Amino acid sequence: MRGLKAAGLLSGLLLLGLLLLTGCGNGPGQQGQAGTANKTGNAAGRSLLVYSGAGLKKPVEEIGAAFQAQTGVKVTYTFGGTAQLNSQILLSRQGDVYLPGDIAELKPVRDKNLVAWEKNVVYHIPVLAVPRGNPAGIHKLTDLGRPGVKVALGDPRANPIGKLADQLLQKHGLLETVNKNVVVRTPTANELVVYLSTKQVDAAIIWEENYAGVKDQLELIPIPEFKDYVKTVPAAVLGCSKEKELAQELAEFITSPPACQIWQKWGYKPVAR
Repeated sequence: MRGLKAAGLLSGLLLLGLLLLTGCGNGPGQQGQAGTANKTGNAAGRSLLVYSGAGLKKPVEEIGAAFQAQTGVKVTYTFGGTAQLNSQILLSRQGDVYLPGDIAELKPVRDKNLVAWEKNVVYHIPVLAVPRGNPAGIHKLTDLGRPGVKVALGDPRANPIGKLADQLLQKHGLLETVNKNVVVRTPTANELVVYLSTKQVDAAIIWEENYAGVKDQLELIPIPEFKDYVKTVPAAVLGCSKEKELAQELAEFITSPPACQIWQKWGYKPVAR
């Protein structure tokens, strides 16, 4: 009898142990959190460095904060023009995740075998923007070459929006004419918005998402020629990362449904999955 009682007690303890082990994660949210914790292991105290195009700053910071809240991993950032970021990555051989403004900007890093994993995230859609009220009467691409019109463009040596603008204008035979009206070439797309919103220029080619936060100050001019110049933003895990598994978790999180909601909130169109 004592043996039976002991066996029954042992079975009860084992059953209780199983219930305690499986009691977490009953709801969908709990299961997701448990999965993240198991995948990252003991993530507290660990950190990741993200390089990102300056124009992506707001959504990238918000997504990074959400990842940090879920995992305990500290996320730090370096924002700038892609030429500057590429140089920094190649020189320092440090960092974990990279989001340039265009997938083509990964080439210098990829050529040095510093891209361990990548996935497309959102589209960069170019637009022609003018100050609210359109004081210079800009209605088509050729208007950028009219005498007296002040134009701001990105620096083609520093960012994708500058390269795109030059390519587009060159293709339509307007680059030389418009260049005579260019009063500033900026290293980032964000600075173009500043020139527009302070009415220092009459027009600029920017990204659609740059307009999302200043709709009360700017207007968009429909330009059919822009439809062929949509760019794609990737998220890449850097080959120099010392936390590759953790870096890939962050890169995958950047493309996840919760992150897509943040991208859309800031005016971006996610790449279809």
